[in-house]
Amino acid sequence: MVTPMRPIIKTLARLLALPAAAVAFTGCIIHEEDPPPPVNPFGDIAFNWSFAGETDCAVAGVDFVDVVIQNDFGEVVLEDDNEPCVGGGLIFTDLQNGLYAVDVTAVDFNGFVAYQGDFDIRVNGDTADAGTVVLDAIGNPPPPPPDEGSVGFFWSFLYPTDNTAETDCALAGVDLVDVTVTPQGTNGESFTQTSECDDQHQGLNIDNLNEGRYTIRLHAVGQYEGNDVDLYDSGDIVVDVLGGQSVDLGDRSLARIDESFSDFDVAWTFADTTCASLGADVVHLTFQRDGFDAPEDALDVDCGAANVVRRTFVPAHYTVTGVAAGDNGTRGATVPVPLAPASVGQVDLVLAP
Repeated sequence: MVTPMRPIIKTLARLLALPAAAVAFTGCIIHEEDPPPPVNPFGDIAFNWSFAGETDCAVAGVDFVDVVIQNDFGEVVLEDDNEPCVGGGLIFTDLQNGLYAVDVTAVDFNGFVAYQGDFDIRVNGDTADAGTVVLDAIGNPPPPPPDEGSVGFFWSFLYPTDNTAETDCALAGVDLVDVTVTPQGTNGESFTQTSECDDQHQGLNIDNLNEGRYTIRLHAVGQYEGNDVDLYDSGDIVVDVLGGQSVDLGDRSLARIDESFSDFDVAWTFADTTCASLGADVVHLTFQRDGFDAPEDALDVDCGAANVVRRTFVPAHYTVTGVAAGDNGTRGATVPVPLAPASVGQVDLVLAP
């Protein structure tokens, strides 16, 4: 069976007979590609939770979750207990590639199992995302959170008398108002909310109060030479909060804490004359607090009285001025007075030309 080989031999002979230059251009080029990188042997498992359709832990009544991850052989490879229910989900990293079964248990604030669910997932060198895993309610679902309401009010201050509801915080001497809210019964813990007191802050609205009865107390604070001074207090205000509603308490007038306020005792004499010689019947007194453009108090007193007591002033620095004007001339004097809390400012005016 030699015949089939003859054509092959001829062909080889013809090739060998070709010029060397022709043979040089008959070769081919082979390109070799780099091999693909090896697969990462580890990956992650991620998922979000839903508690019978509710994704908010507080609304669903969930305190924490327990997660157990088993491999394809039924071996527990990860167990995460008492994981706080925050953020909407979890991610577990550095798990060896393979098939896993994940069990999730949600526990309520009383320590009872409220929801359970599971899913299977394969890890292959990257993050395997299970999406939203719906956990089913176990037994009766937890009760819904109580309805919430709010309370709103404005404030004023009984200054300088009980018949004057002063709304100007600066004139009343108030820098801050502390509002203490105390739930009655088992409706939560007491808390205090502090507000500035100025032209832009003349009241407060307190939101997110569970339905129920509360005691609210307003306490107004000023300052004297850098130290806090308790000036006004509302006493206890009892209010019933209804879910989905806002209770308007209107204007609440805070009573003075009288022991924090101060008085003036003003006496006057003349440097070179008398009331009679001057022809003056009265002495005009003004009390101007530092930082204010107008006197806080002004009055005429009998020139012959020699002194007068003026009560209930915000602790501060004042300028006291006395002027006696008569047919025979005018006499006056001005004295700066630091009026500390719970004090009587003694002022001695020597009226002179």
